[in-house]
Amino acid sequence: MVESYNDYSYNEYDEKKNKVPWKKIILLSVILIIIVALILFLLKSCGKTNLREGLIEAAKDYYEKYPDLLPSNVGECTTLTLEDLEKEGLINSKDYETCEKKQTYVNICYLESKTYHYSAILECEVEDTNYGMWQDGNESDLQETSDVRFKFLGEMLKTGTKYYYPNDLTDASKVIEYYSSIPNNDYVGSEDEQIGYKWYTEKQVASYWEGGKYSSTQPEGYPTKGSSTTVTKYSDTKPSSASYRQIKDVTLYRTQSIARPYVWVCVNPNNPNDAVVSDKPCQGTHSKTKDIRYTCNGVDEVKVTAEQIINRDFPSCGDWSSYTTNSCKTNYLNGVKCESKSGYEYTDTMWKWYKMDNVRSYYPSNASTADKENTYYITAPSDGYVKDETTKATVHKYYKLVEDGVANNYEEWLPLTNEYVTLSEMLASFRENGYEVYNLSEVNKIDEIRYQFKLQYRNLDK
Repeated sequence: MVESYNDYSYNEYDEKKNKVPWKKIILLSVILIIIVALILFLLKSCGKTNLREGLIEAAKDYYEKYPDLLPSNVGECTTLTLEDLEKEGLINSKDYETCEKKQTYVNICYLESKTYHYSAILECEVEDTNYGMWQDGNESDLQETSDVRFKFLGEMLKTGTKYYYPNDLTDASKVIEYYSSIPNNDYVGSEDEQIGYKWYTEKQVASYWEGGKYSSTQPEGYPTKGSSTTVTKYSDTKPSSASYRQIKDVTLYRTQSIARPYVWVCVNPNNPNDAVVSDKPCQGTHSKTKDIRYTCNGVDEVKVTAEQIINRDFPSCGDWSSYTTNSCKTNYLNGVKCESKSGYEYTDTMWKWYKMDNVRSYYPSNASTADKENTYYITAPSDGYVKDETTKATVHKYYKLVEDGVANNYEEWLPLTNEYVTLSEMLASFRENGYEVYNLSEVNKIDEIRYQFKLQYRNLDK
């Protein structure tokens, strides 16, 4: 029985001993993989930091060697490529053998605080530097890894003399005239925004009927007589009586143009065959009248019958004239027929009639309505003037600028571009305006130009 027990115990032990612990092996393998991955991640992370920091340290060593190449003006930036640093032997090329030589670089900017900011941009297989969007900011917004750039606004100093409309005064304190819009094409500058009004005086003015026409009777609404005149007329019938009329009995005359002789055919009484044509009545050797021709205009013949000649009823050449008291006589030779008759001369007195209106006179043009006056004032321009509250407007003083290089009463910095631009764009705008500058140091040496700048930054994407 003992032997049998020992055999059984031995066999059971060997079976447990020889069984493989797979669960334990798998668990240990997973743990080992995690540890290796973590180590690789940490090594890779350390590599990133080392690459960036190594590049920046190499750049600092470069500028210790060449300090004159550092930016010296606020807002100025420069770059050092990996290629530049390798040529100077300032970096271990093996550490950066997967990096692009020119696309991997250090950006150095001179800040307003008189300090330098270094940022490294990596273009490597093992690591790329990925930045977010550019944004405006201040130095206080910068992180150690932030990338920096500057935008610029170039300005030019304009000097000269301002001549203010309307009297070309140069002392703005003495200018009291304001306008709601440009008063003259030469005076386009504006300043001193105010609330202004048009001002007027009011007085009674005679307003004449029909602009000053005469009338014997009072027109409706015009009660007052002004200056007078008289008109004399004639009539063959008695006119009606009126307070403004004087009537006299007179002899009236009138005339009418009638056909007159203008050609005479004259014959020698002793020789019927001896005839001549004359523009005068027949006389002398040709004293016998054979024929008379008549006309109205001295050119064209008018037919006149023998009966008309006998009755002295020659054809008329026009209408009768108006009646007058000027006497006349009929003259058939001259073609004038005169007629007289009893009639009347009457003389009418006529007046300019007017009414008194309250009329405004706006300063300074004396216009009668506000729309015809374009000058505004803050206070009354003279004694007795009243503010027209209905004309309230936002107004300015307007001037023309004569640039003469002497800052008499004008000095202003004017921007050269509509917005902030890159450094190269700003320098180009200066050159377009006659200033041959190619860097910020040259700009800072010229008194007539300057620049504003703003800092922009971007941070690493997380």
